Amino acid sequence: MVRTAGAVQALLFDLDGTLVDTREANYLAYRDAFAESGHELTQATFATTWGRDSRDFIPDLLPDIGQRSVDTIREAKSRLYAQQLHRTTANDALIAFLRLMAPHHRTALVSTAKSGNGRQILDVHGLTPLFDVVIWGDDVGRSKPDPEGYLRALEMLGADPASSLAFEDSETGRQAALAAGLPVLQVPHF
Repeated sequence: MVRTAGAVQALLFDLDGTLVDTREANYLAYRDAFAESGHELTQATFATTWGRDSRDFIPDLLPDIGQRSVDTIREAKSRLYAQQLHRTTANDALIAFLRLMAPHHRTALVSTAKSGNGRQILDVHGLTPLFDVVIWGDDVGRSKPDPEGYLRALEMLGADPASSLAFEDSETGRQAALAAGLPVLQVPHF
């Protein structure tokens, strides 16, 4: 691949809400996981957590529970999520762009999704082979809005942030990409 001055080196994508609309599937899996532990989760409350890691938002929503209960809810969500994958919707326009660009640019997926659930989404929508690097929420110690995931992806890609571009839907993700020095194209809800 020939590179010219000012050329984009790498394209970095978020998954949930950017490449695939997973809101309903995530909500239903979390709702049922909360219910299994004797807690209620409304759709309105879940909407306030979008783009955040469950390690952060579950304790915020249920401040009186301990880490073991947080882990129980997270494990239940992972188990229940597979039953909801049929409720996810691909962002066909952005995926077509990714398919067009992937052969000519380095690509990364940087997601707060856990690897087990994230791989299922990639497989269901045929996205797995499109990425040179994949960073999941369980690959980092600090989730978005911390830039750790983006910084790790850039390092693995050997890409300069100023010559790369991130695609994000949430404010949390946008903040993470900007903190890593990346320009961001904010993807509207599709």
